[in-house]
Amino acid sequence: MIQLRLQPEVEAQLAAEAREHGLPLDRYIEKIVEARSSARQTEDTERRKAVEAMMNFSKKHSTTLGGLDLKGMIHQGHKY
Repeated sequence: MIQLRLQPEVEAQLAAEAREHGLPLDRYIEKIVEARSSARQTEDTERRKAVEAMMNFSKKHSTTLGGLDLKGMIHQGHKY
């Protein structure tokens, strides 16, 4: 169990929102936290998928320039 201390105006705003949703304040806050956690997991999953798609694209289309791949180009830049 976690206890929160909210500024009175924040608590009043959340209590009003909870009433609009027909929920007790503690359950309303719990739902907000659950939704945020779920959204973050979705964002992480989508980010992973995007990175995998970019990596697959890179492998499929051989992203090179003059025989150097991206790592090689970075390494070449460090020589000077």
